[in-house]
Amino acid sequence: MEHEKDFRHKVLPHYLNVITSVVSLADIAICACGQDLSDTEEARWRDEVKLAYMEIQEAVNDGKKIQDDVDSETEDIPLKKIQDEVDSMRKNLQDVEMDLILQELKKEKLRDQLQNCQAKLLHSTETLNRTNALKAERETCRNVGFGLILIPFIGIPMVLSTSKEVKRCEDLIQKESNTKQELEKEWDQEEVNLKVCYEKIKELKQKRVEGERLRGKERELLTLEGEVAVLSEAQRKVGDSLSYLTKLEGPLKLLHRQCTEDTFYGIKGVKGFLQNIFTCIQQGGFDTEWLSDCRLDRKLSELEEKIPKFHSIYNK
Repeated sequence: MEHEKDFRHKVLPHYLNVITSVVSLADIAICACGQDLSDTEEARWRDEVKLAYMEIQEAVNDGKKIQDDVDSETEDIPLKKIQDEVDSMRKNLQDVEMDLILQELKKEKLRDQLQNCQAKLLHSTETLNRTNALKAERETCRNVGFGLILIPFIGIPMVLSTSKEVKRCEDLIQKESNTKQELEKEWDQEEVNLKVCYEKIKELKQKRVEGERLRGKERELLTLEGEVAVLSEAQRKVGDSLSYLTKLEGPLKLLHRQCTEDTFYGIKGVKGFLQNIFTCIQQGGFDTEWLSDCRLDRKLSELEEKIPKFHSIYNK
């Protein structure tokens, strides 16, 4: 809206003067009715041509400045940068969510492994305790056997039998002690692994808070996209209007060249240029919101009424 106001404020008055001069040229041509112009009429004719050409130049120059301003403002909007940031944050957040899922699964697996290790360690401890108790019991029996050694047929077999059982208990105790040590190491490692996993999950959950920052960036991006959309529409309208004015500038420039004191040989000699100007104005080809005014509408209506009269006189 700001650029539209700027365009209307700076460009529209020049364009209105162009159309006013073109209407005056049509009036002069119609009043002459195909005859030569008087010196006064010729001087007025050249003044109107010169004024129209000067005003169209001003209109085009001011239009280009506004176009440059719109282009510069569009380029200054960091849309690409914010879009890249949003895309990067979205990807990072997706990676965090995926990693968090994997870590949660890993946590459950480690907890199961720890519980399994705990059960095996408990079983090993119970086995070791039972074996130690059995060993103590067998050592007692063996000692009793030693006490009965004077009775060979009773004491000696008892000593031999319990000694073997004590030896088996000692071997089993050694084996279970080794197993228990390994299980305790495994337990410690599983606890470390689980602790690391919990810390990783905590870290990932903290990173997930980035989602709030992402939503802020997305809102910023949405705002910038809206601004760019408005500026893009302004670029289109300025471009269309400027293209039309530049197109109109062409025949006005040619008419101006042919209407100096040295080159002007009457209206019939330049009627083709004037007809091109009429056609260009009639075809328009721009957004009327940017070049619209009640005074301009009246002048354009006047011109529309005069063009058929001009054609009836100069296209015979």
